[in-house]
Amino acid sequence: MPNVAKEFPKSGKIGNIQRHREGLMPEIRCHVFCVNEDQDSRRIIRWRAHRGTRLPWSSCAYDPFQFRLALFFVIATIATDGSDDRRVSLLDELLESEFVRVSRFLDVDRFRSIEGLGEAESIPIDAKAFDAAFASLKLKSCSVHLQRTFPRILQMHYSTTGAIVGLAMDDAASLIIDGVEARAPALLLVKGTATCEIVEQQPNMLALLNFASIDDRGWPGDADSAQLIVTLLDKCQALRATVGDALMLASHSPDTLAQPGVIESIEESILQAADLAMAAASPALEGKRLSLSHYLALVRKLDEFVAANAGKTLYSADVAQQLGVSVRTLHNAVVAIRGMSMHRYMRLRRLWNVRQQLVRGASLQSIKAVALVNGFWHMGEFTSLYREMFGETPQQTLSAARNTPSGQS
Repeated sequence: MPNVAKEFPKSGKIGNIQRHREGLMPEIRCHVFCVNEDQDSRRIIRWRAHRGTRLPWSSCAYDPFQFRLALFFVIATIATDGSDDRRVSLLDELLESEFVRVSRFLDVDRFRSIEGLGEAESIPIDAKAFDAAFASLKLKSCSVHLQRTFPRILQMHYSTTGAIVGLAMDDAASLIIDGVEARAPALLLVKGTATCEIVEQQPNMLALLNFASIDDRGWPGDADSAQLIVTLLDKCQALRATVGDALMLASHSPDTLAQPGVIESIEESILQAADLAMAAASPALEGKRLSLSHYLALVRKLDEFVAANAGKTLYSADVAQQLGVSVRTLHNAVVAIRGMSMHRYMRLRRLWNVRQQLVRGASLQSIKAVALVNGFWHMGEFTSLYREMFGETPQQTLSAARNTPSGQS
């Protein structure tokens, strides 16, 4: 077994290995990622070492005669004994490399969606303490994306030649997709092109896997469709582990991926983990999705109507009449698909429109004029709502926009 402590700096998760050996860590889980050129396999050996014990390095069966090429990458994840709840985010552990791209965003105005998955339109629900980021790993015929999101309403137009698989990277993640709550071990499966209406009331850590082709793999779902499927928890966890290991390896040991056949082996491991998750999938959510199809279509019509009437004050009764439904039906549709009342949803849209105008400088209009155009007539209430959502006043947003040099965002 190579001396890992010498090969990696004593920082982050790797440095925790040495601190544990010195008796400073309560518990450590250790994962060894093994890639073998003789067989397309991926093996994860897990140990748990408690306080007062040493990591059992000798129990790792490493035979140089059996493996002509064995590449080990150690990921140590702090697990708590109840005295400390803090965990280091996988995304925060990733570094830019030849294979991994990492993008971090300072504020909601600079946020950009992941390229290559389709077109996205976001409306923030809460932009305070903004900390969104994502990392991307491109392999031979698939790409792996890890994203830390923010509270938002997201309309996502997915597009892929094969399939996109979305999964939560921890059990705390929660979002609503087309009106259906999605929690682990649920997976999002998109084939071809499809539009999803997504609501995230909280920041989530999500992974998106884009496969160029899934021919003859037997995955469920029709072409040009998106659906939520429920797999077994252990299959979901295995897929998570494979994704995390691949990202860490490509980030911290890019020379490994430069070795012949390693990228293909990693990609095959991800595909195999996805195959197992799909094989165990249940279409249990399909009935609920179909029952919400009318509401989903109605909310999309609402969004089109609002976009076509930008700058006008819209009243719920008039909007419902234009869409040919009752106010109650329209309200129920928004609650089901957006996870909030119609009043709150329309207010979020109007606040986001105001911010977009202010970020552009609003040089010919005062803040009051912009607010009035977007239906805010009570300036004290407007300022309070704006500060609550964005963590700053409209004046601060406009001042920052006007002080930004031309050509910068």
